[in-house]
Amino acid sequence: MVSRQSGRGGFAPWGSGCSAIAITALTLISAPAGAQSTARSGAPASNASESAAGQATGTDAATNADIVVTAQFRSQRLQDTPIAITAVNSEMLTARGQTNISQVAAEAPNVNLQRAPSTFGPAMQAFIRGVGQSDSNIALQPGVGLYVDDVYYSTLLGSMLELLDLDRVEILRGPQGTLAGQNSIGGAIKLYSKIPTGDDGGFLEGTYGSYHKTELRGAAGFTIVPDHLFARLSGVANNQDGYVTRYDYRCTHPGSTVPSFATSDKCKLGTEGGKSYGALRGTLRWEPTHGAEFTLIGDYTKDNSESAAATLLYVGSTAAPGAPATAPYSLGGVSLGTATGSPFITYSPFGNFSQDTFTHSPYVSYENYLNSAPRDGTTAYSTPAKNYVNTWGVSGRAKIDISDVFSVVSITAYRSYNSIFTSGDSTPLNVSLTTNDDRHTQFSQEVRLNGSVASLIDFTVGGYYLTQRDSNNQRVQLPTLEFVQSDRVHQVTKAAFANADVHPFQGLDVIGGIRYTDLQNDFFYGRLGTPGSIYGGAAPPSLAPLNGLAVPFSKKRVDYRATVQYRWSPGLMTYAQFSTGFRSGGANPRPFFPSQAINHGPETLNAYEIGFKSDLFDRRIRLNGSAFINKYKDILVTVSTCPVAPVAPCALPINAGAANIKGFELESTFRLVKGLLIDASLGYLDFNYTSLSPLAIAAGLTTSNDGPFVQRFRGSVGTQYTIDAGNLGTFTPRLDVNFQSRYFSNPVNRPPFNEIPARTILNGHLTYQDPGKIWGVTLEVNNLTDKLYYDGIFDNRGSTSFVQGSPALPRTWQVSIRRNF
Repeated sequence: MVSRQSGRGGFAPWGSGCSAIAITALTLISAPAGAQSTARSGAPASNASESAAGQATGTDAATNADIVVTAQFRSQRLQDTPIAITAVNSEMLTARGQTNISQVAAEAPNVNLQRAPSTFGPAMQAFIRGVGQSDSNIALQPGVGLYVDDVYYSTLLGSMLELLDLDRVEILRGPQGTLAGQNSIGGAIKLYSKIPTGDDGGFLEGTYGSYHKTELRGAAGFTIVPDHLFARLSGVANNQDGYVTRYDYRCTHPGSTVPSFATSDKCKLGTEGGKSYGALRGTLRWEPTHGAEFTLIGDYTKDNSESAAATLLYVGSTAAPGAPATAPYSLGGVSLGTATGSPFITYSPFGNFSQDTFTHSPYVSYENYLNSAPRDGTTAYSTPAKNYVNTWGVSGRAKIDISDVFSVVSITAYRSYNSIFTSGDSTPLNVSLTTNDDRHTQFSQEVRLNGSVASLIDFTVGGYYLTQRDSNNQRVQLPTLEFVQSDRVHQVTKAAFANADVHPFQGLDVIGGIRYTDLQNDFFYGRLGTPGSIYGGAAPPSLAPLNGLAVPFSKKRVDYRATVQYRWSPGLMTYAQFSTGFRSGGANPRPFFPSQAINHGPETLNAYEIGFKSDLFDRRIRLNGSAFINKYKDILVTVSTCPVAPVAPCALPINAGAANIKGFELESTFRLVKGLLIDASLGYLDFNYTSLSPLAIAAGLTTSNDGPFVQRFRGSVGTQYTIDAGNLGTFTPRLDVNFQSRYFSNPVNRPPFNEIPARTILNGHLTYQDPGKIWGVTLEVNNLTDKLYYDGIFDNRGSTSFVQGSPALPRTWQVSIRRNF
């Protein structure tokens, strides 16, 4: 019997701590900068690691060395780039034990990246500065652009990537409409893998930990032809048992009339949240002659993980707490829920809604992934409890220097994936059992011409082409409806862009950018019945008019960027910027009635931003900050109460209206004494609707609602100290504290049922490294206080009467051994 029980974690904004950080920021800005030398903003720099960059600029290990980024299509120091960027290189990723993108985001201000609940499959929910997308359906475009080696990943499915042998991660905050293009309205996340350089180095790392976690990572570089041809191979294999246990309800409740499917394993049916992940990447770099470089990258990933962890939290209507389910369903005389709760709720953070007598654990579910009584007259069927993604891609990058001041870059890429995933409702009745089979292919081509004119102008002009095809096949089950959905999407994007950085005199840069986008996005509905159904295999009558319907969408758009930056001293740069971005519109992918087949238009954003980047006290303190006002229009949200009849079931994307988003961000690094490193970040957001559309008002939105996934405060503090033990090597303890305010997962805020509570999470590391830095051992403990919290809450009461939570991992530990060579 499971007996573990945890309470909800609370959070108190830091109050005086926030004021202290603000006062510290003002004090440091007014302090005199260090006297280090620095190149003019925009000067080329090598793509080096942090330590190598520090040596190149003559800094010592105790100072904040340079990180090189390519956010403006050319290599620049992070401190010279007038964009709010969180940049993390490979050494920092290793020190923090970060192996997936959501861990990096936890330390970036105003960035909310998390694993999607089981309903949306193996996907990432990505929001930056309150702008993004949570639904992974192929018809809906991301709000945050994801790029790997400058190749755009055009869907959220398959986007929760392992950080495999990376050189750096760049998280760009604010609309990147001119530099990154469509669907980067909130910002962009760019991952860059390590490129073989001929050093023939590598590493091998093995890990064992909680829930029988076993992981093997490794990478190696090879010189094939000295000075000309190099290769690098990297890979990861990760397996871990699930942490939410699925039990057979009748086995644990012998008097129940619910059908039983128990095994001999003490009523256990399986688990959720387990991982089975493997990935390989190979890179080949050829330099036939000086000024010419060709890079070929191929990758393959097979993720055969279990369905995402999910538990039942509530059953009832969208009315007051305790109201009975609007669409009650029962099996064997056992009801899904009543006014007093549900027999299948094992733990609820909302109050005493559990009628379960077996366990009070938040890590237990009665999901069996079986529909034993389909409502369309077919026989019982089961679905795989999987979050499966099989993806591969290949890209080629060519860079040719035409002259000393002009170069051409070409990036050609092809990507493909197949994803199969299942979502239920964490009950043995399976009111909403859905299985998905998604397929995706894309081809992209980008060409850039980079150049300089008489040390006065640095510029980039180029073109971009993307074509993608997607299909989504589902067997959908709702309390009153069951059908097969077979939709297709074909999208073509053409774009041209230009960016120029003018240096009229020393220290001043005036930057202008423009991008023209021509987008065509065609959606094709397919609605069928299940074989053997009461409709003879045809679509249910309410859906039949949708079958074969084509919905075209096209958009021509021009985005702009204008920036003025000034370097006041070697240690202080400030900038002011105006930029725009947009996210594509399209069709409603989930109309349950023809009246819900309503198209939505694109959303747009105009951003006004000021910021500074500083290196102070001989570069021992780095403090970067930004403040912004976003004018957000035609905001795209998905509502669960339709503004047209029938109102339920409903999952309708609408343009809700306009809002102002105001906020600020601070990022700092302190290296005050040898061996001590402190890094901290703080982000603040204030979201206010200024107008609502008639559809939004009819769906229940009010101007007092927060935008979905908007966190008022988000921040982190990390501290590590390297203890030099002489001939024994070094010991480095590290503690990370990540905190965030509460937020809502739905546009219509209905606390507590779609509210993710505030939380503060502590993670700890202890790393040993031998004197030669060949061997290393790390002990890692995450969620040190064993806090119960939810990565997400899925409030689906408008369609199925239930609320599910995605509990995060409890306290876990792992030990890693690393060998560098």
